[in-house]
Amino acid sequence: MKTIDHIAILVEDLEKSQQWYEKNCHAELIFSDYKYKRMKMNNTTIALIDKNHYEYAHIGIIVEKYSDLPSSLGQLQKHRDGTTGCYVKDPDGNVVEFIYYDEKCKKDIKV
Repeated sequence: MKTIDHIAILVEDLEKSQQWYEKNCHAELIFSDYKYKRMKMNNTTIALIDKNHYEYAHIGIIVEKYSDLPSSLGQLQKHRDGTTGCYVKDPDGNVVEFIYYDEKCKKDIKV
């Protein structure tokens, strides 16, 4: 069974949004760069993504094996944090990212 890994939302101001999620949702920052912040909550992760660098919000579903990435449905993309994703549109045009963490990523990102 697949599990939701993260919910990625588009934001205007990364710092302001980080502060809001820390204060109101008790989210903990676990990764950050100039266009992306990963915030851990008890049951999932919120990815704050800068509107100036990303086109769409999405949900991320984790896969256990690299071979489980649905490369027949979308192109594989290696991310700066070491994960590999495959972005696919559902029948209504919503974006779902299937994401794989290798062992190093699991340790580095605290999955």
